[in-house]
Amino acid sequence: MQSSTLQPDERIRVMQILTLAMAAGVVMFGVVAVLVIGALNEPPDGQLISLLGLAFAGLAFVLHLIVPGIIANQNVVADGETDWYAVLQVRTIIGLALLEGAAFFNLVACILEHNWWSLAVAGGLVFWMLARFPTTTGVEQWIATQKLEQDAQR
Repeated sequence: MQSSTLQPDERIRVMQILTLAMAAGVVMFGVVAVLVIGALNEPPDGQLISLLGLAFAGLAFVLHLIVPGIIANQNVVADGETDWYAVLQVRTIIGLALLEGAAFFNLVACILEHNWWSLAVAGGLVFWMLARFPTTTGVEQWIATQKLEQDAQR
């Protein structure tokens, strides 16, 4: 990947903004679902879509642990200088997108079938999105680890 003109702290800030924005989108839709649409104002009506949402959440959780690494590793330059900030940004966006999609699915299931636990599943996914918040220390440690692993492979 080609290097960016942004400084490391600016690049970390971009990842932090992306993380908060993606989580906030789910939270805002959840607020609309509950307060405006009244997703929990009626008794539960079926479970098929809600169960599919739960299954999708589980699958998305597992995939968010695997897929970002596979895709980002395609951007690692074997013999050259890898832009580790860009690699981590790609990993972050892909991982968060998988969780975000599953959270939206569960919110739609809550709107359609009125099961409170679909809302809880979406809340759990948002919690996990925020738990992966990229801190300066965490990013720097991840990059240092990647550089050590790359040097060990040479």
